[in-house]
Amino acid sequence: MATKEFILPDLGEGVHEGQIVRLMVKAGERVREDQPLMEVETDKASVEIPSPFTGTIAKWHVKEGQAVKVGEVMVTIADGPADTAAEARGADERSRPAAMSTSSSSSVRNVAGNGGVAVASPPARRAPASPAVRKLARQLRLDIETIRGSGPGGRITRADVERAAAAPSASQAPTAPPPRLPSSPQSAPPRSAPFAAPAEAPGEADHDNWGPVRRQKNSMARRTIAANMVQSWSTIPHVTDSDDADVTDLDRLRRGYPSAENGQRKITMLAFVIRAVARALTLHPEFNAVFDAEHDQIIYRRYINIAVGVHTERGLITPVIRNTDQLGIMEIADALNDLAAKAREAKFTVNDTRGGTYTISNPGALGGSRYSTPIIPPGQCAVLALGRTRLMPWVVDGVLQPRLILPLSHSFDHRIADGGHEVAFMQQVIGSLENPARLLL
Repeated sequence: MATKEFILPDLGEGVHEGQIVRLMVKAGERVREDQPLMEVETDKASVEIPSPFTGTIAKWHVKEGQAVKVGEVMVTIADGPADTAAEARGADERSRPAAMSTSSSSSVRNVAGNGGVAVASPPARRAPASPAVRKLARQLRLDIETIRGSGPGGRITRADVERAAAAPSASQAPTAPPPRLPSSPQSAPPRSAPFAAPAEAPGEADHDNWGPVRRQKNSMARRTIAANMVQSWSTIPHVTDSDDADVTDLDRLRRGYPSAENGQRKITMLAFVIRAVARALTLHPEFNAVFDAEHDQIIYRRYINIAVGVHTERGLITPVIRNTDQLGIMEIADALNDLAAKAREAKFTVNDTRGGTYTISNPGALGGSRYSTPIIPPGQCAVLALGRTRLMPWVVDGVLQPRLILPLSHSFDHRIADGGHEVAFMQQVIGSLENPARLLL
């Protein structure tokens, strides 16, 4: 029986390591060429690794949660039938986590009329779903294996989980409240209502000196985010400026766009902000630059790739809209809608997050606070954070009136730009937002 070893392939430029999220087949199972073998998480993306050839899983060399470097052996695949790998399967199952192994009592059944011969049941297959969708199901206390998937190949989507959570069940039938007894001076004082059940924290149960805790090993994405933030804060001299833009007229223009309100095409305020920033970067190239400390240079990029901060279950992801200065409002809106769809399904690839020259974060869309201090991503000069847009009393031509105000927080690298540069840049951005006809040019 010939065997072949499958190593972790190159996952993208600059990616040297991945973390095993999920093993999608068991030792002893037959696999086809291009059938998904495992799900691997890199610093910014979660990808499915397909089998390079047809055969039988003889032995897994990795387990879920393990970090694997590019080039390391992950699995041995035999070209023989499934039962030839039984010995290797037994050794592999003993080394696998309890959550991934199955007991003999659950994998063997007696068949009537078969002379009492034990026949192995086919191994249970996990429902296909992304890590983000699985986490949502756990948070909603749903068994994802019972949810019917509407995606390709029966894949369970976020919408499938939300529909399952919204479906009524018999156990949720309303019950009549208990009768309320009249109070009396001799009655005991009413006790305060208990808190709602606490959210389930991730990780494994443990104790410290003062009580119970849970410990969770950092994911590949979270480790990378932490390393990048430490590098940025310790190597880039940050300066943050906060200002406001009156976007009343811009919001009126946005609502007048075709299909902006009927749901066929979602056009948000963010699309106009991206257009305004791209226009300002063409006029102020220092904010599209990077400080090269090794060679004592400032590198001015001639291309504009704006990264957009997207909140996902795996953490903050910054996918890139390339050549943003060459896109109109509708094209930027379509790009944002595509990013939102990928965020819901956790379908970002490694290269989706590479090559950004300037970053825009939008915490206001999550109901965030008014101002913040955004941290500059390594390899860039500046980052703009958008606060929550709200109606506020505003003086216009000496008259106090309600206006829609967008708070802006802008951090920049003081090695590249000075305060005068930053004021001019922000006034350019605010001027475009307050005079939206400029954005249509």
